[in-house]
Amino acid sequence: MVTQFKWAPIALIVTAIGVLSSCETVDTVKNVFADPVILACPETRILADAAEIIRYIEGRGRDLTDVDTEGKIQNMTLACLTKIDRKTRVGIMEVEVRFNIAASRGPANRNRKATYPYLIIVTDLNKKIVYREKFNVGVSFAGNRSKLFISNTPITIELPLRPNLTGKNYLIYGGFALTREQLSHSRLRRKQRSR
Repeated sequence: MVTQFKWAPIALIVTAIGVLSSCETVDTVKNVFADPVILACPETRILADAAEIIRYIEGRGRDLTDVDTEGKIQNMTLACLTKIDRKTRVGIMEVEVRFNIAASRGPANRNRKATYPYLIIVTDLNKKIVYREKFNVGVSFAGNRSKLFISNTPITIELPLRPNLTGKNYLIYGGFALTREQLSHSRLRRKQRSR
């Protein structure tokens, strides 16, 4: 009996220390995850002259029957995660960029496949480019399908943040990466539609 009585206070002390330690851990976890800093995503723009792409078969004419593939960017969406120090307001914003594209297989397309090159460009509010990169999204037209809606694998970019530099200080542009000929053709089509 006496032996059990001597160990009981020690067991209580060990239990109390464990409870206090776990409380401190919970408080630390709460401080890390409570009240995250949430900042607005940057604004987006789809470049009007690069919102559509038409690719013709090499070495042939530029008739409707010579079209290999066509694509049109339907929209561009962002998902943003802010990682910032509460005291200094310095950190980064991880921006996930996704494009939704209407893809079409043209009469001259024989392999039932298409690749659409696209650009993501980030500028500051003075239109100075701070990031620019080209990507590709591929598609296969199964069976007799000639039209599909596709999305790119989300692209994550990191934007620096400071007290006077938030998501609202950036603009994110998207569009197809066009050749000069494709760009001229796109501008001509836009002009004809506006008449």
